[in-house]
Amino acid sequence: MFAVIGAIGVLVSSAVAIWGLPAAVQSSDVAKRAEARERNKDKQDDAKEERLTVGPAIDIAAGDPNLHFSRRFALAQRTTNADSLPDGGFLSHKYWAWFAKNKGLRVNEATVRVTIFPIHRGTVVIQNMRITNLSCRPTRYTGTAVVPPNFGDSGGEALPTAVAFDLTEPIPRPWKNEGLMSADGAWKLSGNAFAKAIYLDGGEDFDARAFDLSFFTKDKDCEFGVEVNVTTAGRGDEWYPVIFPGRRFTYKVAGRPERYETSVISESVEKPPVLRGPRTPMEPPTLRKGTFLPAHGRT
Repeated sequence: MFAVIGAIGVLVSSAVAIWGLPAAVQSSDVAKRAEARERNKDKQDDAKEERLTVGPAIDIAAGDPNLHFSRRFALAQRTTNADSLPDGGFLSHKYWAWFAKNKGLRVNEATVRVTIFPIHRGTVVIQNMRITNLSCRPTRYTGTAVVPPNFGDSGGEALPTAVAFDLTEPIPRPWKNEGLMSADGAWKLSGNAFAKAIYLDGGEDFDARAFDLSFFTKDKDCEFGVEVNVTTAGRGDEWYPVIFPGRRFTYKVAGRPERYETSVISESVEKPPVLRGPRTPMEPPTLRKGTFLPAHGRT
């Protein structure tokens, strides 16, 4: 009888081993996966909290220059072969791929839209902007005038804060840009764009502020960077660089020559450009300046 009972015990133990162990292992795996998910969530929460309190106070996104502002373009070299011109219109990808391949620049003025996103929880104060590492020299862009067609304005979109820098100033200042004056075609710069600081709410439900940054030069090619002055409760007063399209820390604007050797002219938005002869450029833009008051941020 004891032998029979022993045999039954062996059978029961075998059944538990065969059927019960996989269930136990499965339960253990579920628990481990749940624990891993919880650890991962904790890490994500910690990273998010660090981003809102410890890391950089702002993020800055810069877009391509606004074509509705820039009306003058040039290449450094002459263009002598009409077959080398793009077969697309002024707003086409082919046109701007050709322009970029030939290292074209905007002449005398360029406007870049920059959007600032506050990251830190609490109030982020934008107090100033400045030009850095400014380097100017007599223009090399004497080869080809690139003439755009006439086309409409920006369509009445909501305008961001407009800031202008006159790169001919010994230390370029951030002027409040009120745009072109209809009476004489001059640009009206009415004072300091940051005479009053700009307050943004940071954190998860953050504000954002867009700026149109315009850069003016005369007969010199200029390369430069831009920095934004920001104050927060956690990090105090700091300067952040603007990163331009192409992940570049600097931007370039070409100066006006006395004459271009050749010209590439777009007669309409849709048609490809045509090659023409020498061209005398327009005079540099006129800037009508008001009184510049000191900013609250550090210079």
